[in-house]
Formats: sequence, structure tokens, C-alpha cells
Amino acid sequence: MNTPYARDALVYLYKIVEAGERGYAVVASNVGNRALKILYKSYAQQRLQFKEEIFAEIQRLGGHTRPGSNFLGIVHRGRIDIFAALTIGEENIEKVVLKELLLGETVAVKAYEKTLKKDLPPETREMLERQFDEVRKVVEQVRLLKGQNGKRLILRLYDSETDAEEALQSLKRDGFSEKAIEMESWSHGIHSELYKSRGTTILETMISGAVGGTIWGLVAGALAAIGILQIAAINSEKAAPVILLLAIFGLMAAGAFIGGMMGLFIGWGIAGEDSYVYDESIKHGEILMRTIVEAPRAARAGHLMEQGAIKGRARQASEFPA
Repeated sequence: MNTPYARDALVYLYKIVEAGERGYAVVASNVGNRALKILYKSYAQQRLQFKEEIFAEIQRLGGHTRPGSNFLGIVHRGRIDIFAALTIGEENIEKVVLKELLLGETVAVKAYEKTLKKDLPPETREMLERQFDEVRKVVEQVRLLKGQNGKRLILRLYDSETDAEEALQSLKRDGFSEKAIEMESWSHGIHSELYKSRGTTILETMISGAVGGTIWGLVAGALAAIGILQIAAINSEKAAPVILLLAIFGLMAAGAFIGGMMGLFIGWGIAGEDSYVYDESIKHGEILMRTIVEAPRAARAGHLMEQGAIKGRARQASEFPA
């Protein structure tokens, strides 16, 4: 067994797992559904634990420096925030972030498969196989949230058993099978330990916005360059190359500035709202309801479950006015 070779493989996997941790935290920041927010943060907590286990193994194999973050991962997470902010409708936002999640999870599954093909110490292999088994279970849940084999998983969090029971009765009256509906105390179910690290960061949205703005600026500069070259050919302008370069770099700089500022305000708003909703969920959320329904009726089920949560919050506000 080549120990440095095994250590390098773990460093690569560490970066992928960390990207998954931060990715789940960012996605959680962008959804308003309290059950999904807590679910995604529980997955972020799981990846954080896996990351630390991998780093401990890197140290055991002679490594000392914690691997750094991946720049492409930073840009990708910032892009999720920007895309979500520019999407209208909570359901559409959930679809956007789920698509991004599945892209990331595809990379994670391939990374585990690639690492497990390496020549690894028995203890390392046992740890990674255990982690990989849990990762695959999470991937199946995420796929079911998006829709798989004609079925979809719907989740809602309620502040009391009364609210959850009312939602259950609404589902039954609408023809949904009670056998497919589960209710549990969220603190004893999906959420065993709170994820305390940050999800959306202003710096990441700024960097992603600046990168995106630079690309659009480059495209605009290229189009402007075509026009400049055509005019120069007609008028025999010798200064055309200088004007061309100024146009391209000027538009790129302008795009980077505008994109970065947009990312600043988006990141600022998302981070603040996420913190508030998550804290409120921790304080008041009691019952998690989950149901698997036929995909064509998923929107209806989600609507009925959400109405139960809204009525519960309205009732609580009337009983305990601020």
C-alpha cells in the first residue's frame, strides 16, 4: 500500500465532501419551507461530520495541513444564491436548488466510487464504505424530493400536534392515503444536532456575481469588438486595436462590478432571512410530516399541508400577540 497515494485520494475526497456540506447549507438558506430547511441543514451536518472523519484519517496517514476550499465550489454556491434570488415562486426556487443539489451529489457519488477503487488501508476503506452508504441514502431522498419513478416526497413542519392533525385530515378528505403519511417529532427524527456553520456567505455571492458579470462583460466586449473592427475597416482607423481592447476590458470591469454588487445585496438578504426562519423553526417547530404521493398530485398535497402550517401560525399569533 502506498500511504502518500492513499492520503492524496483522501484530500481529493475531503474537498468534495466539504463542497457538499457547504452546498446543503447554501440550499437550506434559499428555501422557505421550514421542513426542507432543517432537512438540508441536517445533511450539511452529516457532511461536516464525514469531512472531519476524513481529515482525521489524513492526519493518521501523515498529513498535517487541512485541505483548502475549491474556487469552483465557491462560484457554484454563489450561483445557487443568485439563481434562487432571481427565481419567482417558492416551488420554482425549490426546483432550481434541487437541480443544483443533484448535480453536486452526482459528483460526490463518483468521488466516493473513485476513492474506494484506490489501494486504501482497511480502516480507511471501512470508514469510507460506511459514509458512502449514508451518502447514497441521502441522494435517494433528494431524488424523491425532486420526483422519481412517478412519486414525490413532500415535507412540512408544524408548530403543534393540533396543526399537524388538521393537515392530516385535509389530506384524507382530498383522497390521499393515510398509510403514506408519517408524522414524527423532528428533534428525534431527521435532526439530531444543529448545524451551526454558515450557509450563504456574502463573499461567495459577490465572487460568483463578479465572475458571472465578467463573463457577460466579455461577451458584450466581443460583440462591441466586431462592430469596432467593421467601422475601422471602412474608415482605415489605426487606433482601432487600442479602442477594441479598451472596450473589452472596460465592459469586463463594468460587468464584474455590477455582478459583484448584485451578489453583495443578494447574499446579505438571504443570510439574514435564513437566520431568522431557521431560529424560528428551532423554537417552535414540533411535528414533521412527510408523505410520498403520485407526482401529478404533489402540488395539491403540498398546498394542503402548507395551509395547515399557515393556519397554525395564524392561530398562534392570535393567541400570543406580540
